[in-house]
Amino acid sequence: MNYSEIAFKIINHIIRLAPFQAVTISAELHNVHDFNEPLVEIPFLEELALVTRKHKGLPILDISTENIHKRFFEEISEDNQAISTQLLDIWLAQSDIFIDLSWRSNPAFYKSIPERAYNRLKLMPNDFIQLFKTKNKKLILLGYPTMALAHYLDIDHEILKKGYFASLNIDYFELKKRIYILDSKLKIKDNWSIITENRNLNVDLIGEANLFLGDLQQETIMTLPTGSWQRDVRIDSMNGIFYCENVFHQNYIWKNIQLIFENGKIVDVETDVQQSNINLLKSILFCDPDTVTLIIGLNETKEPKTLYYLFDMVRDKNLSLKIISQKGQIVAISEKAGLYESSEYNVLGDRG
Repeated sequence: MNYSEIAFKIINHIIRLAPFQAVTISAELHNVHDFNEPLVEIPFLEELALVTRKHKGLPILDISTENIHKRFFEEISEDNQAISTQLLDIWLAQSDIFIDLSWRSNPAFYKSIPERAYNRLKLMPNDFIQLFKTKNKKLILLGYPTMALAHYLDIDHEILKKGYFASLNIDYFELKKRIYILDSKLKIKDNWSIITENRNLNVDLIGEANLFLGDLQQETIMTLPTGSWQRDVRIDSMNGIFYCENVFHQNYIWKNIQLIFENGKIVDVETDVQQSNINLLKSILFCDPDTVTLIIGLNETKEPKTLYYLFDMVRDKNLSLKIISQKGQIVAISEKAGLYESSEYNVLGDRG
């Protein structure tokens, strides 16, 4: 794995590190499950630190263990888990930029955390997002593709790794250019037709588009891999059929699904293959959505899809609907979608 080249691009192209800036780089020793790779994140951490130092920056290494992370929530009282604002300010003051290699790298061990502590844990990401925004700090979330993550998702570990690192090792200047070109095309109107396998779904887009360019100067918190154009959908405008090769919810994956919309409600979920847990998918989708987001991927990775939605939804030419309701989040990804302003012109057919 060419960690050196990828680390160079993260520090110089994504962060654009200035001399004498401090970067806190966090990693975790994976010692909860026996997957024979407890130190898997360390080589990548070392390269990020080395590139930072070569650029006259100061790398601050923050290494914890999976086991102490788990025990923190199991054995420490809820009152003691709350960290004072003063202590958080001290922690944040040490760096301008933070890189976390362990974000979502092993979801499985959370199952042993007591429910009350786990509910607190689910709130913490929102607390930290607000904290980073308030303090004008920058955070990169690098969810390292561990064997434990592949095991949790029940997908091939080697494919997951190859897809992940190929999605990181891209031309970020070209990515930014292509996203700006697409955004200029999509600003011409708000109502579009999504065509998937000769099925049509009409949508109206609302609000401002979010551009995930791979440029930390324009984002507070960035998840890598990146590279997408995103905009919310007016829910009651959705009429028609959306066909998707894969639908994701937590560690569930469904294949070859078509979603039938009437005035924003999903009235039917159909598939041409026998699949387990299809009733679970229907129970989530038949709940009225709170938000629907259209996501267009532009990351030109050369590796096959990984079957992990965080990596696959940014892949070039993938078009996704992220549907959030009280029952949870669904990401439906179509690999052959077109976005039409008229019957003749597919705006995704030429991305510049």
